[in-house]
Amino acid sequence: MNIYIYGSTHFSNEIHKILEHGNIRFKIEEGEVTDVTTLQHLKDLIVQDPYQIFLIDENKIIEEDFIAKYLKFLIPKDGIEKSFLDHHGIGDISTRTYQDLLIYIEKRLETAIKKPKAHEINSVDDIFDAFDYEENTSSQLKDEL
Repeated sequence: MNIYIYGSTHFSNEIHKILEHGNIRFKIEEGEVTDVTTLQHLKDLIVQDPYQIFLIDENKIIEEDFIAKYLKFLIPKDGIEKSFLDHHGIGDISTRTYQDLLIYIEKRLETAIKKPKAHEINSVDDIFDAFDYEENTSSQLKDEL
């Protein structure tokens, strides 16, 4: 899974620091973290594969409101429409803290990789439960294929 970052230089630098702090680069096995510099490239990436992780600066998202409708000179020229993001299922989160962002990315990576979290083993019964869980999971994956 890839992580795409679109926004101002300051936003991009902050996101890179957060990803380094959370060791996200090591958690994305075959993916990479990429800065997207043009609006058209971002739209192409979203259309190609909307299931990747897109981190977009909220200052670049254009909402359909009074300002966007009547005062068009106030909206960024390199902004992306919220309706476009919603249409492709990208506009699903707005984080308030960096910790929330890390949790969101880790959850997305878990669902993409479909690796369950390790179970805590305190007894022999827990070992058998973990083995049964592993067997059920692998049989479900075979059924899906």
